[in-house]
Amino acid sequence: MERVVLFFVTLLNLSLAGCHPKPEDEPVQTASSIIVKTSNAAEGVAARSEVLETVVFTGNDILWFNETTKELCFKNNFSSSPLNNPFLYARPAIRFYIHDEYLFSTIIVTGLSSRSYNELVFYYSIPENKYFLVDGYPPGLSGAQEERDENMRKIAGEWNRFIEQLKKEGRYKN
Repeated sequence: MERVVLFFVTLLNLSLAGCHPKPEDEPVQTASSIIVKTSNAAEGVAARSEVLETVVFTGNDILWFNETTKELCFKNNFSSSPLNNPFLYARPAIRFYIHDEYLFSTIIVTGLSSRSYNELVFYYSIPENKYFLVDGYPPGLSGAQEERDENMRKIAGEWNRFIEQLKKEGRYKN
């Protein structure tokens, strides 16, 4: 009986050991220059008063971005993320910066959104519990790809700077 218990304990330990990534599997990352903010001003409207921006996350919160799948993976699965704050969705635009230099804005959407977007969106997939930076929502919308491609061309330079910064910081996968 003791051998059977020892066998199962050993088997359990081996299976649990496989669930944790080895330190050498994790990418080496440097301090990040990427900052993502939301503001109290409506997008594209000149504010009469001071614009207050709040940092939503920084590149230090990003584990990696996969350009093939467009998934943005956060450390600790970002479960306590400010992005999970329902009040953020009242101001659904977030702005990406490198240091203090503005790159581009995205709209925050979830799978519950009934509206379509043909510009860059920061999409949260509720069933997968994953974040994505995609060229529009919903994916594969018939007749929308040409407009989505044009909108991505408009920010191509800034997008490429963002991708290069992720690569430089060791936060890029392809």
